[in-house]
Amino acid sequence: MPEQGVVRGAPSFIGRFSIGLLLLFAGVVASPSWAVNEHSEKAVSGYLNTTLSTIATLKPYIDKSVSERATALAAMGIKDDVCGAAKIESIYAHEHLAEGAGYLCEALIAWMQDEDIFTCSRVDFSGKEFARDDPADAVIAKRHKADNILSTRLRLQKAANCTGKTVTYWGIKTLSLYDQLSRSVAKSGDLVAPSTASAAPTIKEIENSIFLCHLSTGRDETNKSGVVDAADCGCYAIYYLSTKKVSEACGSLDTGLKKIGSMGSKDPLARDASALKTKLDDKFRDLNCGPVIAAAQLAEAEAAKARQLAAAKAPAPARSEPVVDPNEKANEIIRNINTLTGSYVSSSDSAQRLIERGEDLQACGYYQEAMTTLRYLENAYSKLGRETGDDQYDAEARRLVTVRTTILENERDMCGEAGKRNFN
Repeated sequence: MPEQGVVRGAPSFIGRFSIGLLLLFAGVVASPSWAVNEHSEKAVSGYLNTTLSTIATLKPYIDKSVSERATALAAMGIKDDVCGAAKIESIYAHEHLAEGAGYLCEALIAWMQDEDIFTCSRVDFSGKEFARDDPADAVIAKRHKADNILSTRLRLQKAANCTGKTVTYWGIKTLSLYDQLSRSVAKSGDLVAPSTASAAPTIKEIENSIFLCHLSTGRDETNKSGVVDAADCGCYAIYYLSTKKVSEACGSLDTGLKKIGSMGSKDPLARDASALKTKLDDKFRDLNCGPVIAAAQLAEAEAAKARQLAAAKAPAPARSEPVVDPNEKANEIIRNINTLTGSYVSSSDSAQRLIERGEDLQACGYYQEAMTTLRYLENAYSKLGRETGDDQYDAEARRLVTVRTTILENERDMCGEAGKRNFN
């Protein structure tokens, strides 16, 4: 049985970042239809040989007691991440039914350990994938129906009461996770035992708890709570503190304090607002956040001013001489832009979906592909501008530079941390 608030093998920490590549990349030429995905065979194989077999093994225990489920899982020797590789291949291959089954498999493993936050999160993700109407591999579609995967998902959803638990239930879990995390990380950022009856957590356990904190915050999509959002910010502040990033920790605490009273008496957890405010205030003072935030704001203002000055002094882009046949050359460049745009959209869409699901390390691989494609697109638009003499293409090239720089600044730390965890 895992320690309360910690799921063994839960996906690694996901920061409160969102690549947002598609939104930033508005206005680019529409992408062409995409080629057959090279991961399809692996997706089908993983679905048949791993995902379905694991679901079949675990589904008889869905309605069993907590102790029966725990005992059975221990005897089976099933690893927490058994379905991970197959699920990732299904994401690569855009096989939504296999991907949904991967989430259902993860939900079942979490349910065997009586962790309902992760269970209901993955049940939700699986339902969204099963509801998509894009085509699926014929073999996967046939087995999806024959094995009655939808019925298994509904059984688990009912057993875990995923639809019956509201923001009040999940919010209490979020507040509890914040308290546990706060007791587990000292002012110095060192990990400490949260009580005399337990050992100091590992950084992996801290990351898993923060991930659960974030998941519990969004479980009720209909009803919201400023108090719960504030607790979530508190959880992230503890993560930043554990990585010795005091400035980021202070920023999260500051945001959390602003969210606590945002809904007033209408907040479903209004009764918990005062106690949480006191806890966040105490943490804010312990870290001396006032001066820390002021220094960070001053540094950012100075950096912004320096960027503006550098941009003002930048030389105008060089213009090349017209070629003999500009129309043919321009059309060739446009075809290249269309191809690159398709690659960019595919990579960024995959990265976004992986990040939203907590697969930050895998997402960073696609994210790097998207960044590389952006550089090629910058060059292509610059060439098109020179070829046609149209300033709008030069402007688009400069805008893409800004887009790429913005994304790099926002995502660099997340991918850096993901990489460190992978090799430690």
